[in-house]
Amino acid sequence: MGVAVSDASAVRRITEVGIAVRDLEAAAGLLTELFAASVGPVVEVPRYAMRFRMCRIGKVDFEVMEPIDGRGVIAEFLERRGEGLHHVAFAVDDLDGTMNTLGRKGVRFVDDAPIRLHMDGVDYAGREFSDEIQFAFSHPTSVLGILFEFIQYPQGYQTP
Repeated sequence: MGVAVSDASAVRRITEVGIAVRDLEAAAGLLTELFAASVGPVVEVPRYAMRFRMCRIGKVDFEVMEPIDGRGVIAEFLERRGEGLHHVAFAVDDLDGTMNTLGRKGVRFVDDAPIRLHMDGVDYAGREFSDEIQFAFSHPTSVLGILFEFIQYPQGYQTP
């Protein structure tokens, strides 16, 4: 049962933990060695000048991210804070509703509207998908200094 954000939308569960690293392959290798992580393919996200691999441990994906060419938001994060926890992501059913509800409660978002991105992946039922996801990041100054991501997965996508 999710924690209610409003009648129209709910945070269902943590689905992803983002980790900023300098060496994507070394980090994925470490998670595999230590925790038998199931490692996905490298995905490039030009919008953020980064690339990532999902490393699934149990029922949580660790999004291990490295900058492309030493630029972008992950490069800036590494320069300011070094490697480590970058964000925590929640699955939501209604991203617009979640943003509206949290916005009325004073939460600011990095972008004014959800970002849409086509993704290929495997859901928690082991089914491949190729569809659009929507996501938004709350501004860390709004909630305890933590960058939260809210993700609306495609219809039929199985979360943990």
